[in-house]
Amino acid sequence: MFRKHTNLVGQRICAERKRSGLSQEALAAQLYVTRQTISNWEVGKTMPDLESLKLLALALSVPIERLIYGEPLGFPVPWYQRIPWELWCRWLGVVVWAVGLLSGIWAGSGAVQTPDGGVGWGFQWKSALSIWYPALIRGVVLLSLSRILSVGKQQEP
Repeated sequence: MFRKHTNLVGQRICAERKRSGLSQEALAAQLYVTRQTISNWEVGKTMPDLESLKLLALALSVPIERLIYGEPLGFPVPWYQRIPWELWCRWLGVVVWAVGLLSGIWAGSGAVQTPDGGVGWGFQWKSALSIWYPALIRGVVLLSLSRILSVGKQQEP
């Protein structure tokens, strides 16, 4: 009746089941059906009836419309889900490092008193390091957060 490549409802059931972290057996137990029934719905051999769709939506914690029609067009993805946070953290980490390096050079450079009592150009490491250490730590934190977010995004079903 339904071909496998056009079975959008079955594909959505499968995707939502995996997103919820349920096996076919676990979902079948919640719906009081067999695992084969869930499998048949997902591959398109059969379609769930209306009551089964209602129970599926409840078990998967999704609106029934999402199982039938997919992601609703009238409801855009929230802004915080559209932002590539891992890229922002990576670039911000690099910027923090660069600005910290330049600020440390600027803070450490300047006029110093020479041994003969005159004034000359010099570099004060203490002033530079007081800028470099916090910049280094903040940059490492941001780059680590970027890595954690990118690994987490790769592991999503």
